[in-house]
Amino acid sequence: MAGGHGALVHGHPLGLGASGMGMQAMGEARVVLPCWAHPFVDPEHDRPVGQGELRIDVFHQLEAIASKRTIINTMSTILHAVIPIFLLIGTGNISVRLGYYRKEYLGAIASFVLRLCLPALVFGAIIGSHGTQIIDLRYLLAYAAGSIAMLLLGLLWASRVRGRSLGQAAIYGLGMSCSNSAFIGFPIIHQLFGSMASLSLALTMLVENSMVLPLAMTLASADGASAVGAIGALRKILRALLSNPIVIALALALLLKALGVHTPELVLRAISILAGASAPAALFFIGGSLVGIRVRGMLGDAVSVGAAKLVGHPVLVLAAMLLLRPHDPTLAAAGVILASAPMFSTFPIIGQLQMMEEFCATTVLLTTSAALVSLTTVAWLLRLSGVFVR
Repeated sequence: MAGGHGALVHGHPLGLGASGMGMQAMGEARVVLPCWAHPFVDPEHDRPVGQGELRIDVFHQLEAIASKRTIINTMSTILHAVIPIFLLIGTGNISVRLGYYRKEYLGAIASFVLRLCLPALVFGAIIGSHGTQIIDLRYLLAYAAGSIAMLLLGLLWASRVRGRSLGQAAIYGLGMSCSNSAFIGFPIIHQLFGSMASLSLALTMLVENSMVLPLAMTLASADGASAVGAIGALRKILRALLSNPIVIALALALLLKALGVHTPELVLRAISILAGASAPAALFFIGGSLVGIRVRGMLGDAVSVGAAKLVGHPVLVLAAMLLLRPHDPTLAAAGVILASAPMFSTFPIIGQLQMMEEFCATTVLLTTSAALVSLTTVAWLLRLSGVFVR
């Protein structure tokens, strides 16, 4: 039992490899020799204690220590990732509410993020990746399959059940399938998995930026296509695809990588600075967008989208990981935790394509608030189940 739990992650809080200090401390008290070497004498009853009895007792205690420490560390990490986000959202809300920043100017922030920051983020993620980073095709396929499946299920639910247009349904699906990987997911998997977190983040962002985000934004920009027939719909979707700044940035980055063109370091640093502006600008936008909105009318759909993101998305990614079995089970576990993060902070800005920024801002706020419980639960369940044992 203990070996199965500990095999998920070696040397980190999710596994018993992190419990070496607990074994050493117990050794100082009574257990001088390893429990599997031979029995020792119980001083209270002056009898040998069998190795199986000792092993069970030791590992039960280590399991309890590791489990408590994992939960506490995970919750602490999530709080450290989430609190700055709420501070920036609060800054935007207070600034608009007090008239320090006018709400009608928020559109300029949205345009800046959509046309410059997000394309820079995508371009930098692709052009800055090394060949050694993109190594596990099974992980890429599994995360892409789970995310696109969630996107399409969300689109189908929103259009058929909720009666939304194609563009609005695409926004719903995007909110259910694209995580805040960099600012909430990464600090958590770094705490749990160490250096493996960087590879998981790189592969996940590759999927999100090259597949999920362009697909959803293309569909959101091509609203009304179904009313002009099949040829007209295809033409409109293609036009939206070719004019999408993120798709253009993606295509340019892939072309430069294929041709082996070296991007100067100074250019990459400038792109990184521009990309880094997307998160604070988006969070300020969220806070400002919440001023004056009526949450009651959109609460039902916001809760549904949030629940699909925090529960449905990681379940689908988990199923795909179990089916395709990436080479490193630790990488697979990290991917499931990234999928269980709330939707990305620029979601309300993309929602502006369909005049849905208020709904999207409400959804981000609710989902991020619930992330403390959901992320801790997912991390604990992965450790308890041992589903990614080799």
